[in-house]
Amino acid sequence: MNTSKHKIVVLSDLKDSTATLLKTAISLAKKTNASIHFFHVKKPTEVVITDNQLSAKRALNSKFTETNKEISELVSEFSEKYNIDISSSFTFGNVKNEIDLFLEDSNPNIIVIGKRRDKGIAALGDKISKHVLKKKGKTIIIASSENDLKPENEISLGVYNEIEQQYNNDFINEIIENANKPLKKFQVTDSNDVNLLVVDREAVKPKSTKSFNKLLSKIDVSLVVAN
Repeated sequence: MNTSKHKIVVLSDLKDSTATLLKTAISLAKKTNASIHFFHVKKPTEVVITDNQLSAKRALNSKFTETNKEISELVSEFSEKYNIDISSSFTFGNVKNEIDLFLEDSNPNIIVIGKRRDKGIAALGDKISKHVLKKKGKTIIIASSENDLKPENEISLGVYNEIEQQYNNDFINEIIENANKPLKKFQVTDSNDVNLLVVDREAVKPKSTKSFNKLLSKIDVSLVVAN
């Protein structure tokens, strides 16, 4: 049986960036022998608008069935198109708490999140995205919708911070080995505990910056953050 070397988890809010997240995960999985799991959390307060317990239960059950169907169809579409297995799960609850529980239980080494156009890490909400970025021992992919990775294309790459700092990360090393462009080096001067890679697209030339958040709001390519 072929065992995947890496575990990728896609955290999605099921909004506009979902296709980008899946294509990014598939692109990286095909280059690094990784499995993919799609995970979504919905707040009960987004569904329940009544204090009646029975009505609330019915609303949650109905929304659970609807959302499960949406996720299954979405995952199946990408799985069939790119010939890759993708598992999925969905739950109701406090988004931050449920993500923490899921990550602790599944223990992935790669987490894919998104960013909104012309903004920083806001695709899961600012607080949730920043919370995920603090996960130690995880490699975080911040997928860009402006120049998204496509499974049928080769990976191009630039590097932030010292290249030597990446050597103990097998996943990043495999990405570097699969890059089809020379590595570029830039610097985030206030980021002492984060290593940053840029999956580049030809003409992107970000300059050094003191602010990680400012960088994310300006750059239009996918990023890899190694904690």
